Amino acid sequence: MSQSIFKIHPAIGIARVGNSSEYYLAPESIAAMPQPGKPCDPTTGGLPIRPGTEDTIIKSSEFRDACGAFKRQAARFRIFAYPEEAVEKYPAEHGEEIKIGSVINGKKVVDIVWSVHLANKKCSWFANDDDHGAVAYDNGATPTLRNLREGLDPYNGERLKKLIIDAGPRVLKGCDSKASFCPADQASIEKDGEVVPLPDYPVSFPYMHFEALDCPQGRIDTLGEMETDSQGRLIVAGGYGRSNAWKLDAKDKVQINNPVNNDQWFDDTSDGPVNATVQFDDGTTASVFGGWVVVTDPSYAPQTLNVVSLFDEAYDLFLRQLDLDPAIFSDGRFNPDYHPAFDDHIKPIFRATAQQLWNAYLPSFAIDAHKNVDSITADDNPDETILAGLAYIRQPNAGNQASWRSQSIDVGAPLMPLSLGDSSPAGGKPFLSPTVSQYHALHCWSNHQYKISNDKPLGAGEYLDRATLQNCLGGRFSPGIDMTWVIREPSMYVTHWQQGAGPFRIHHKTLDYAAVSNQTLGYKAPLLTLGWIPRHEDVEHLGLEPGDATKFMALPWHADYNSCAIHQTSPNTQDSQTLYWSWPAQRPVTVYTAQDYKDSQIAKDRHGLPPQRYSVRGSGTVPGENSPTDSGNLANAGRFWQYSEMLEKWNDIGVIVQASIIDDGECYPDDVYLEVESKLEGKTPELKQPTPWPMIAGNQTAINKKR
Repeated sequence: MSQSIFKIHPAIGIARVGNSSEYYLAPESIAAMPQPGKPCDPTTGGLPIRPGTEDTIIKSSEFRDACGAFKRQAARFRIFAYPEEAVEKYPAEHGEEIKIGSVINGKKVVDIVWSVHLANKKCSWFANDDDHGAVAYDNGATPTLRNLREGLDPYNGERLKKLIIDAGPRVLKGCDSKASFCPADQASIEKDGEVVPLPDYPVSFPYMHFEALDCPQGRIDTLGEMETDSQGRLIVAGGYGRSNAWKLDAKDKVQINNPVNNDQWFDDTSDGPVNATVQFDDGTTASVFGGWVVVTDPSYAPQTLNVVSLFDEAYDLFLRQLDLDPAIFSDGRFNPDYHPAFDDHIKPIFRATAQQLWNAYLPSFAIDAHKNVDSITADDNPDETILAGLAYIRQPNAGNQASWRSQSIDVGAPLMPLSLGDSSPAGGKPFLSPTVSQYHALHCWSNHQYKISNDKPLGAGEYLDRATLQNCLGGRFSPGIDMTWVIREPSMYVTHWQQGAGPFRIHHKTLDYAAVSNQTLGYKAPLLTLGWIPRHEDVEHLGLEPGDATKFMALPWHADYNSCAIHQTSPNTQDSQTLYWSWPAQRPVTVYTAQDYKDSQIAKDRHGLPPQRYSVRGSGTVPGENSPTDSGNLANAGRFWQYSEMLEKWNDIGVIVQASIIDDGECYPDDVYLEVESKLEGKTPELKQPTPWPMIAGNQTAINKKR
């Protein structure tokens, strides 16, 4: 009888902070693309799911609770069984979800034991080196430490104890069980299928180490909760979007002066491993290839697809470096006979292009152009489309791995995407380009070498892997908004994925939980260490600890979200004042509000759309009013002039959704995406015309805000 391999999907789950105790479930469909199994539904994928349902998407009114608080996004994890002989290739075949009560290989599943460990290591980690990115870790180097006042030795136990938020591990078994990642809920581990309390675990939260804390939205005293549903699936909901700062003395006013690195600040994002053990009715158990959960920023445009997503980055890595599909790429080169699928590899790029118009300020002719890109079908002659083949697509630098000749990526308009790339003179690029794998698929399309549909579709489990990451931002890792450039690092993953784990699975470091029981009642050394360091051969092979995936991100996250609307290029060798978008799919710049759309008193353009507003708007965002030296500068519009404003108002930002789910009693067309549920009020500056386009910052003050 064939044996089964068990895996958790999604391999990397994405939860998001919110200030409500309630949550919705993370989207399990790809943004802007058709929902799986719903061919006649006009509502595209990417929307969150109503808790307690299989796949019922929420309505616009469900992003906030009855009190108006912004709900958290919880990640839902499932277990799939695969025949042992089917795991050496991608996609894996014949995957089957198992739940409590399922029968597999003649044995009934009587229980599932889930283990999760969340932590935040941002304060103890190195500053995000925006000039080098991943290159800053080459040849054994590291950037400067954050919080040098707390010690110069990054490995010092006392330093780590104070600066790491560590909720410890939690274990659940059975259906409808709950646990909290707060000090009042005791840590526990799984042993022989049972929940074993860990009373001596050195739980660590900021208030335990710093007496004088500045808490704009409340004290960080939890990293969230985990629970199982009625079928034994796992749900992980993260923190509440809080930020805390410790004061050096009674008079200290802790500032936020940088979008990425701010000493003395904590936030309650987190990440960590997700593991499971399956128990059968004959007394046997089966181990499961584990997943990972990342708790990150909110998503204010869940149906807007990124041109380059986290999945595109991870897929490119696995394809070109980790033997994902030798039929496409092997021996350092793409197979010349490769035919990408239009529906699976080409159309998502075109859809993502069109979606940007709902989140960025485009003139009328650019709206037409974006819509025309979206209208391209598999039956169209690529040379006769608006793209004229690949004439307007920016090429990545591919070395000798591609059959197409590379061009410079340091070119702005009219090449697409018109978004910024990694901010990194030493290892990045000023403009975003498709990944090498994406561009090669486009190259094949341009040469009429493609098929209409994918004849190797993903199974349900691996589709969850893809959908989860494709709904997140790739490219523009400066440092990013969901995860950063570590998604491109091979050592982060189980590289021998053909041995059962499958691709895109983070390599877990083995932790000695038993060691914490041997400590005295006095000093309790932290279990978590400095952790995984990319490109450091002595440690990178050990795997990731809890907190290692998010520690590279901005601290606090609110500052970077506030900053990254529109910017000059970086590097910017010509001192250009021209502005481009950073993360329009994840960090909307300008929006069409549902209220303006239905207001008959507001004049509409020839597309039937009202004037746009800034997504971040109102008091505290108006250039010239908040800073006399910044009179009307576009580079500083659509964000709070003071970073600290975002710490208290992030949960007031509205959400851009397809009009088909707006439940305000009005009737809208299905093909528009409008902002709803914004609580930002106050004066809204009149949008300046983006002419010439892209936008010129003007008045020589674009450097006032460096990001």
